[in-house]
Amino acid sequence: MAIALENPFLVATYHSPAYFCDRAEETKQVTNALSNGRNLTLLSVRKMGKTGLIKNVFHQLQKKKGWQTLYVDIMPTGNLNDFIRLLGRTVVEHEWRQSKSYLKKIATLISGISAKLSFDTVTGAPKIGIDYQTPQESEKSLSEIFHYLSAQNVKYAVAFDEFQQIGQYPEKNMELLLWSHIQHLSNVSFVFSGSNRHPLTSMFADCGRPFYQNTALLFLEKIEKNTYCRFIRDKFAKHGKSIATELVKEALEYYSVHTFYVQYFFNRLFEHTETTVTKALVEQVHRLILEERSPIYYTYKSLLTPYQFQLLKAIAREGGVSRPNGSDFIARHNLKQGSSVNRALSALVEREMVYEENGVYHVYDVFFSKWLAKIF
Repeated sequence: MAIALENPFLVATYHSPAYFCDRAEETKQVTNALSNGRNLTLLSVRKMGKTGLIKNVFHQLQKKKGWQTLYVDIMPTGNLNDFIRLLGRTVVEHEWRQSKSYLKKIATLISGISAKLSFDTVTGAPKIGIDYQTPQESEKSLSEIFHYLSAQNVKYAVAFDEFQQIGQYPEKNMELLLWSHIQHLSNVSFVFSGSNRHPLTSMFADCGRPFYQNTALLFLEKIEKNTYCRFIRDKFAKHGKSIATELVKEALEYYSVHTFYVQYFFNRLFEHTETTVTKALVEQVHRLILEERSPIYYTYKSLLTPYQFQLLKAIAREGGVSRPNGSDFIARHNLKQGSSVNRALSALVEREMVYEENGVYHVYDVFFSKWLAKIF
């Protein structure tokens, strides 16, 4: 039985379906794909709830007999060896949680990937150490891990989060290497998710690349506003607190219905609420969040050229712009000619401070956008 949480607005982890807002159709799509042996690519801008959706799908799959799930966030990895260490550790720790006789079960795997096994002195969890000297050793170990999964009498759902990271590896054959193993796994289905839309889309849509047309594509949209509003009001009500529909919808609009920022705001608002939420309290929490982040955001300013920062401010004030090199936008914000805007915009996109969605450019961090519009 799941423990009830004091604050129902989660910002850092997945707890259970009770604390997960909607995504019923997306959960169904991903679950159906994996259950029927189809791989899937999940795309969205950052902090829109990809990881939560994956964990919610895995929660459903784990109820089914014969299913196991592995979640692997590869953002921290920088090369093939890092990837193998992380995947190997994930498999070993999963078996440790599943079976008391896991050592016997994974002995062949540990030997096959030339890993050294040790144990955490506090938790007793197994840890593996790997140090490969040649590409051949690395590729053999990757093959051994996939072979281990294929030999188990269960079905696996494996999620590689921030999958676009493999494009940054020095090993340029990484896509081909992975696909050469994945395509032969009859009992393993994969979710490839990421927030850097263009490189990930290219990876799966470019006819010259190994993963071309080998997965279904799902782009994660914002949660429908009325649905989100009901979820939020319900959570307040279940804890003996109340908030007007109008205040909820105003906050959803203010944060562009962007999942993380909505969750964080209502987490803080819930913390400050005794019984009834007032408009004054809502405005106080808005200010508090920006004040707390102000030192970080001033640091961001120092990382940009004055013109890049001027363009960033302009985009924040507009709340999004479809023609950043248009004469009207340039005139409103005293910017230079279109070519200068294009160069600065490319730099901001490269730094992931700005993103483009459906032809509109936005500041990536919604809190930062509000801070820019308010402070400057």
